[in-house]
Amino acid sequence: MKKTAHPLRRTVFVSFVISVVLCAAVILAADDAFALTGGDESETVVIPEGAATEEVARVLGQAGLIRFPYLYRLYAALRSWERPYLNGEFTLRRDMSYDELRAALSPGRGARSQTRITIPEGLTTDEIIDIFLSNGIGTREGFVRAIETGGDFGYDFLRELTPVQGRTYRLDGYLFPDTYFFYTDSSEEEVLAKLLANFDRKMDESLRAYARERGFSVDEIVRLASIVEREAYYRSDMPQIASVFCNRLQNRAYPYLQSDATVQYAKETLGLAGAPTAEDLDELETPYNTYLTRGLPPGAICSPGKDALMAVLYPADTDYYYFVSAEDKTTIFSKTYAEHLRAIAKLRGSP
Repeated sequence: MKKTAHPLRRTVFVSFVISVVLCAAVILAADDAFALTGGDESETVVIPEGAATEEVARVLGQAGLIRFPYLYRLYAALRSWERPYLNGEFTLRRDMSYDELRAALSPGRGARSQTRITIPEGLTTDEIIDIFLSNGIGTREGFVRAIETGGDFGYDFLRELTPVQGRTYRLDGYLFPDTYFFYTDSSEEEVLAKLLANFDRKMDESLRAYARERGFSVDEIVRLASIVEREAYYRSDMPQIASVFCNRLQNRAYPYLQSDATVQYAKETLGLAGAPTAEDLDELETPYNTYLTRGLPPGAICSPGKDALMAVLYPADTDYYYFVSAEDKTTIFSKTYAEHLRAIAKLRGSP
């Protein structure tokens, strides 16, 4: 006859299993809440403005800083955390407990306030400085000093940067456009270091090596991309616009880039108002006038974005040497000067 388990033994076994599970759960919860086994690795997170505990728990969980977002929310409720969270970008360690994470994200004595700053593509160095000044970060003199005398910031692309006579600012073109969080008490050097680190990530070593394979220095790519950035209205036109300038640089029959954008930049730096005129193109004596100066200008005319940089690195394969913009901002490309003149006449309504 088959024996059945004794009810008392079965109860003891079930109780034992439940106890083990509960102990394991308690250990995991305690480990997560108090970071008992967390390593010292760091993760960078962005806390949105006005984020509540639920949103913060989600961000921390996605970053791997906590395992159980729901437990963080419960812990916050039990601790009656009522103060608002700081917003911004924070670097936090994996060995931080819930209390330490909350303290790092809480306004309090000695806490550094952050602000969100967006730098659009195509701004000049002076315009970028103005953005920081308007947010109460740094001084113009401090930024200029850091730009001109701050060294290479540890980057090879700046070590390779050779002085060019007539260049406006040493770091023209390298202050990468993007959205950032900055501490409001950041020094000018800290700001520049963050912008340059982003350039290093976006224009990474593989792309810089490819530029050298094509016979360009990184700075030449940046200078040319800045022209493409200012000439193009639509991103889709950038590879073809880049092809025009690349074709001219590679053909001795076209020694001048003839970019109106460079003349516009020259007028702005000289304090001259208005769009470039035919007289400006022919007579404005400045190394940035690419109607009079052969090849590339001495520096970038703006900070180009990733699209412009990629367009110069991988231009369209064309036979174009000219382009003109229509009123709707579309671009008309031509292979010869005669075609170019016909395109201009058509835009003006001439027969």
